[in-house]
Amino acid sequence: MADFFANPVVCNTGPLIALSRVNLGHLLSKVFSRVLTTQAVVAELTAKDAGDSEEVRQTLKHVEIVQTSAPDPLLVTELDAGEASVIQAARDLGITGVLIDERRARRIAAEAYHLEVRGTCAVLLKAKREGMLSYIRPVLENLVSNAISSARNS
Repeated sequence: MADFFANPVVCNTGPLIALSRVNLGHLLSKVFSRVLTTQAVVAELTAKDAGDSEEVRQTLKHVEIVQTSAPDPLLVTELDAGEASVIQAARDLGITGVLIDERRARRIAAEAYHLEVRGTCAVLLKAKREGMLSYIRPVLENLVSNAISSARNS
């Protein structure tokens, strides 16, 4: 099987927010040949108030925004709009890899649509292996701290 990171990937909201919050959104374009996302994901970023941050705007500079067809009815009933659009975009474009952090969406992408699924941690591990990051632990601790702070503020 070809290296996941050597191929284009469609990215969901979670990895974009996570990498943006730790100012590492630029890693996406360094570890993948091409990174795409959808209008629905961009809309989710804006709706979650993350889209107004400079970090998210910087991350989106490394991502190509694509249009998708209407998602499969299974996707619409089981997942949120961003997740459904990411899986549909991968199917429409013949891309075999998606970046999704949410467990349910990962399972559906892998089991129902036979996509290769990775998440934020895989991007960080690849960046570490390639010498783009010296350490992963502080980044992960920062991500967890940000997630806890966001949960308290909601």
